Amino acid sequence: MEEEDSWINFFFSGNPPEFVNEIKADQQFRPFCSRDDAWKLRGLADKTRPIDETRIQVLWLLINGHRRYVGNVFPDYTKREAMSQLYRLRVSKRQIPQMIDNAVLNFDRFVREARAYTQIDRFCSRRERIYFPKFHGIVTDMQRDRFLSGYVHQRAVVLEAIIPKLSSRRILAERGSQLPEISLEALAKLSLSSFERDWYISLLNDRLRRLDALHRLGVTHGDVQDWHFRVPGDFYDTVLYDFSEAYTVSPKWPFRINHGKPRPLRGIAKGEREIVSMHIEERAGTRDFRSHLAHLSSENTVDDALWQSLYAEKESLELIIFKVRHRPDYFSMPTL
Repeated sequence: MEEEDSWINFFFSGNPPEFVNEIKADQQFRPFCSRDDAWKLRGLADKTRPIDETRIQVLWLLINGHRRYVGNVFPDYTKREAMSQLYRLRVSKRQIPQMIDNAVLNFDRFVREARAYTQIDRFCSRRERIYFPKFHGIVTDMQRDRFLSGYVHQRAVVLEAIIPKLSSRRILAERGSQLPEISLEALAKLSLSSFERDWYISLLNDRLRRLDALHRLGVTHGDVQDWHFRVPGDFYDTVLYDFSEAYTVSPKWPFRINHGKPRPLRGIAKGEREIVSMHIEERAGTRDFRSHLAHLSSENTVDDALWQSLYAEKESLELIIFKVRHRPDYFSMPTL
């Protein structure tokens, strides 16, 4: 117990949240349950990933032929693989037998992802759950007859099916937050219209909000990439996902966190925030938002729209209404 308390306090820099008392090292994961047990896996939901039998497959989970969920299918992870990783960490052969079970929990990508989504499911506030895909449970006993395509493996994490359409977007309320001054200065130096600059600042703010919510749950992402905020085929952000490299706080001292030695959350969170800022600065430097709009219209039309001042418009702006599946994170009814 003393060892567990020392790690929790070290990770949270002496100020652990109350929910840590409910976390167990041998976390149980919710099983996926479907009313129709005849579901199948077919077709790649993420065609950008290289595919072979050692990689994670993101497949559509079909019920009655319709795409209802996404199944992240994981290859097996063996104790032999865990032993190899312990050898690389220079753990003595004499210590390995007593460490092997904990090593499997620490290094297995399936366990990492399931732990992260379980943590979000249990402890994330209701309004902030829209920052992440909805978790529907795990499967650990899939047989060949479940697969209509792809490599056959027994384990999967089942998530909501998010498609690159307007209705799948999450709407985040406008909230003032502390953005990195260095990023704001970098954006100010670029040759951007005020509309573009505001768009990139909003993008940075929303990504940091998602990441901060994850860190407050005691979860580090471990692989912060630009494409992990937007689903394949979509230019716009939807959710933060892919927790196969994540660390989720546990009572036991971990072997590694984010490809490095165990260290406090504060420093890891700072590093992941800096990566997000770097991504936004790089995208703003290429003006990819303008390029995206020009692809949908024409460069002259886009430039005219981007550089005009909304405040100089004499005519009233149109009210645009559209429907999304999720309530905004900080929603409040408008006043009349």
